[in-house]
Amino acid sequence: MQPVLAAPAIPFDPRKAWRTWRRRIVTRAMGLTLAYEGMMYVGVFLSSIVISIVLGFEAGATGGTYNGDIPSKWEGIISLVSVFTAFIFLLLMRRRDILTREFWLGGPHMDTYGEPNQRGRVSQYGGGRMRPQWFLLFIVLGLGVQGAVTLGQMLLSFVHFDLISPTSDSINESATMVSMWLYIGLVGPVCEEVMFRGVLMKELKPLGRNFAIVTSALVFGLFHDDVVQGAFAFLFGLLLGFVAMEYSLVWSIALHIFNNAVLSGVVDTLLAGQLSDTGYTVYSIILMLVGVLGAAIVFAVYGKGLVRYRRTHRSAPGTYASWASPTFIVFVVANVILTALSLFVALMG
Repeated sequence: MQPVLAAPAIPFDPRKAWRTWRRRIVTRAMGLTLAYEGMMYVGVFLSSIVISIVLGFEAGATGGTYNGDIPSKWEGIISLVSVFTAFIFLLLMRRRDILTREFWLGGPHMDTYGEPNQRGRVSQYGGGRMRPQWFLLFIVLGLGVQGAVTLGQMLLSFVHFDLISPTSDSINESATMVSMWLYIGLVGPVCEEVMFRGVLMKELKPLGRNFAIVTSALVFGLFHDDVVQGAFAFLFGLLLGFVAMEYSLVWSIALHIFNNAVLSGVVDTLLAGQLSDTGYTVYSIILMLVGVLGAAIVFAVYGKGLVRYRRTHRSAPGTYASWASPTFIVFVVANVILTALSLFVALMG
């Protein structure tokens, strides 16, 4: 009888297992984000084809010819179709999570995503009580973000470097249409919050609240494919992430809608139409100063609490190395290229 030799035991490396686990979480979450963005482009492509066909038939019926250009008045419809296409895809992929009360209002809930050891676990997401004075402070901080970005643009203009925003220019051209207002002020904020704070940030939460808030804000900024809009979206995304993480997704949606529909929408548009160029410039400077000074006062009063929060929810060492996951790298590279192309085309055009 020959002795049966046991297979040599493979040593278990807890550090390697931890790295693999965290990278797998980021890869899964960013893979879904990539697919969401891809579905938006699918919606743009399909709606553009349909609109081109309709415009072609209209031109033919009147004896004219269609040159293939889509007027800016259709931009709102295209944006709505693209975001609805992506949202339907997201709903199909995460319907067990999205179609729950806790997803929107926060509180203890049963996890239905992630690794096998995460599913079925009860965790806390949001659930804090929002008070009117706190929401007012968050509005002031949102104004501070706008003011900081505007101040940055002004400082760059002093050194003869005008940092343009192709996205803002495109929106301004079609902002007179109801469809674009609906997209900017309501549908866009809701769908973006569901994706970036409701799904992405929540799926990254097992790696630490700080990591989840920062990463979702960074991805949100890159998603805009615009240097100016991206800078604002990153800073504002940090604020939205904190609100969603500590209170609920409903409150981050409310803050996002208030910023887009009121501060950057109704008020800005009305004043731009009523004031002269000089008057509007003065208004912009005053708003910038109010936002920056207001945010500085808020940080002076509550800055220590923010520092304690950051220390309390600090991620484990090496967590940010999970940004090296393949899907995260692909997302960053693709959106940086799109941002550079958009800026190049705007400068050349």
